Amino acid sequence: MKRFLYITIAVLGLVSCSKDLTEFYDRADQIEAANNAQTQTNKELEAANAALKQEALRLQARLDSFANAYKNLPQATMLVAMAFSAAENPSLTEDLECTISSNGTIECWLPQLSGSKELIPRFSFLGTEVTINDQKATSGSSKYDFSTPVKLTVKGVDKTVEYMVYVYTYTGLPIMYIDTEGAAPIKSKTVYLNAHMRLVEDAVTRSPGEVTEADLQIKGRGNSTWGQPKKPYRLKFNEKIRFFGEHKDKSWVLLANYSDKSMIRNDLALTMGKRSNLDWTPGGHFVELILNGQYDGTYMLCEKIKIDNNRVAVGDDGFLIEVDERAERDSGCVFTYAPHINYSIEIKEPEDVSFGDENYNYITNFLKMADDALFSENFTDPNEGWQKYMDIDSFVDWYIIHEISKNEDSMFHFSTYMNLQRGGKLKMGPIWDFDIAFGNVKEAGTTAMLPEGFMLEWSLWYQRLMQDPAFLSRLRHRFTYFYNHKEDFLTYINNDAQYLKYAAQENQKRWGTFYHYTYKQYDIWGSYQNEVQNLKEWLNTRMEWMRRAYGI
Repeated sequence: MKRFLYITIAVLGLVSCSKDLTEFYDRADQIEAANNAQTQTNKELEAANAALKQEALRLQARLDSFANAYKNLPQATMLVAMAFSAAENPSLTEDLECTISSNGTIECWLPQLSGSKELIPRFSFLGTEVTINDQKATSGSSKYDFSTPVKLTVKGVDKTVEYMVYVYTYTGLPIMYIDTEGAAPIKSKTVYLNAHMRLVEDAVTRSPGEVTEADLQIKGRGNSTWGQPKKPYRLKFNEKIRFFGEHKDKSWVLLANYSDKSMIRNDLALTMGKRSNLDWTPGGHFVELILNGQYDGTYMLCEKIKIDNNRVAVGDDGFLIEVDERAERDSGCVFTYAPHINYSIEIKEPEDVSFGDENYNYITNFLKMADDALFSENFTDPNEGWQKYMDIDSFVDWYIIHEISKNEDSMFHFSTYMNLQRGGKLKMGPIWDFDIAFGNVKEAGTTAMLPEGFMLEWSLWYQRLMQDPAFLSRLRHRFTYFYNHKEDFLTYINNDAQYLKYAAQENQKRWGTFYHYTYKQYDIWGSYQNEVQNLKEWLNTRMEWMRRAYGI
């Protein structure tokens, strides 16, 4: 019996050990598999590193080949080639070769939007040494900050050659980063969100490499433009801030230019305004917008229209008004009328105006007196007619800019701004809202898309002004001035298009507007080059037609 018991115990022990050994062997197999996987990963990493090293050597060999091609030049001193290797610059996704121009400019474009430009350059040269910002440089060795233009000097036996290196952030535009509190989406035109802004200027802007940071509030803006996929925004900074040399202020706007695939029309109109006799025209500058970490396209950062000594300078008790047919339907607007203006006139400032108060009565009565004088029998009398109340210079130049552009939005319908200083005359301006101007509109009952024909015949005020020989004489004289600058405007379009050529590609990737219809667009022209060419041809045809119509 004891023997049986011992045998049973032994069998049970063997079974238990066998189970433990099975678990041991399974665990050993798992460890071996993990080791094998790690070994394979290490081999792959080693292979990748070796490939990167080979790519760096290949790039250097390519640079050296450029130098060898010039080795027989007598006593040559020059930079032969320059590049940035992805193997040595982790922020890059590919090797970048720079373009060296005969004027001593070296340009390189980063393949993606990036806030960092600290890079290690590789270069080949003919001479004795290279310095970067007056410090001796070795190819593929030291890191430099290229956020500002960098001076590169090649020293030779008997001469020194200087270059300026410009590293652009792909599009070459300044980058504006805006992060809302908690990354909250901007959904309202009435509710502001707290946010922080950082603007990084690029190598071709006023202060290359400059970084501006500030806290602000942001909300949506616009009317029909707010309904488009790419949204415009209103910015209200906590403190006055300066952008691109404009005067400091808290109020700025970001225009989306969604309906204008060239993205040039607003900027073109504003440059016409700055050449005009209008007292003030908003400044505008192109930026790339990164909103809550996401690229949101190319925008135009503009001064907001408001009463201020550096903007609409009509004094603390002056008026800023806008003809806007929507005002009477907006419960938050204070508006008035003039007998021969078909739509409501919103009193934008003073902001505290209310129906029937002194400010309201002053501007309402003034508009009626101006309207009565314009439609009186002796309206051409320079002392008692319309000129007693209305400034001829601003009325003429405002008209010319809007007639050249055939701006349907501002034909005493929407976005028609006027201003008045107490004791002075009513003035037109500032100009605003040209994204569907210059032939970029298709709508029933309008010829705004055509470069022929007059547009402001719709306005009863301008119909009457055209009956005054003094107004017509001034109009022809001032149009001649604008016509004589036609080539300047066409060149301005070319320069904008060149400046925006990379931005247009990135904006297209974000919003996909090319080859597709956008809001009120007259026709689909296809590529960015076609959009720009259409704008130029339209403007040239338009100004030539107006010259003939005015008998100039």
